[in-house]
Parts: sequence; structure tokens; C-alpha cells
Amino acid sequence: MKAKSIVRIITGALAVAMLASGCATNPDGSYAYQKTTLGALGGAALGAGIGALAGGKSHRGRNAAIGGLTGAVVGGGVGYYMDRQAAELQKSLPDAEVVRDGENIYVALPSGILFDVGKDAIKPAARDSLTKAAATLRASETNIIVQGHTDSSGSNAINGPLSQRRADHVRDFLVANGVPAGRLTSIGYGSSRPAVPNDTEANRALNRRVQLEISPTDKLRQQTSGNN
Repeated sequence: MKAKSIVRIITGALAVAMLASGCATNPDGSYAYQKTTLGALGGAALGAGIGALAGGKSHRGRNAAIGGLTGAVVGGGVGYYMDRQAAELQKSLPDAEVVRDGENIYVALPSGILFDVGKDAIKPAARDSLTKAAATLRASETNIIVQGHTDSSGSNAINGPLSQRRADHVRDFLVANGVPAGRLTSIGYGSSRPAVPNDTEANRALNRRVQLEISPTDKLRQQTSGNN
């Protein structure tokens, strides 16, 4: 047996062992351990859990503990591909919570990191992280839905357009940094999909968010179908 074949076998065995023990290899070679419950987001999310933030009303029943590496597939399948992308996005967006759920990745960013209160222009301080995220996304075979969300303060007439403008500006920023426009969609939900009840200021801060929902393209599924 050739040396390269032996190396591949050993590498595959190590990957299986690492996944079984609940840890995955990041793109830089470091290890990220599997999350069984999801942590806080930027301090404001303490006690709330990012599962609610990522899912909102549309993912009830899966919000409490989505987990960091669910659905991993060893050998280059869709799950493995998405795990690698999730790890890269977490490094690019340290203030975000990056969640893997099935084949999808959910990236939740508090709008306070991206925008001033009541504004839709992306803050200069957020541009570097978004630029790094764009580098990961433009090289990937994924579709991205940029979702804007607000809390329930103010009227729907204000919240809906504000959330749409914020989603549009994040989408446009990603396009300007090389992510193909055909793989991007932006939607503003206003206050219609709260992650948590709007009953405290801390919860309202959680509901003011921009979320990326990232899913594999049909091309990626076809390319990796033989590895699943």
C-alpha cells in the first residue's frame, strides 16, 4: 500500500475519533469542542441562549440546544463542508454566535454591533469583521439569506422598513466584497419574529439582530453526494 494511502486511512480514522469525542478541527488546525447548549451573545444574551436568537419562532423545539457540530459527515460530505465554514465564520465574526443546525448555518449578530440605534448605516468598526466573513462566503458553495429583526419598540411602519434597510445594507456590503449577488437574499422581518419576549431591555437587545441563514447550494449537494 502506498504511503499516501496509509496517510489517508490514518487521517480518516483520526477524524472519526475526533467527531465521536465531540471535537472538530478548525481551519487553522486548532480544535473546537462540540457545544451541547449554546452560550451568550455579546453579554446581552446571558441566560437566554443563542438557540432562540438563531431560530426565533420559525425553529421552535430546536432552540434550546441546537449544538455546534450537528450533522457532521466525515469524508467531505455536506455536513463536513458546512462545519468547516461555520468554524471559519466564527473566527471572522467573534462577536457573533455561529450555530450549525442540520445542513444550515445560522449567524446571529446583535444589531448594536452593526448599527447605531435607529440607524441603518453599518458602523466602521463592524466592517473589518464583515469583510473577513465575505472572504469565506464568496469562496463557498452556499446560499445566504440576510435577515433583519427589531424589537417591538416603535410601530410596524418604522420597524419593518428599518429591518429591511439593515438587511439590504449587509447584503450590499457582502456583494461589494465579492459574494455573488445571485446567492444572496435580504429580508426585513421587523418585530414579527422575536427570539425572546420583548418584556425586558435585555430581551429587546436580543431581538434587535441581523441574522445570516446559510445553506448548501444544489451544486454543493451534487458535488458531495458521493461522500455521504
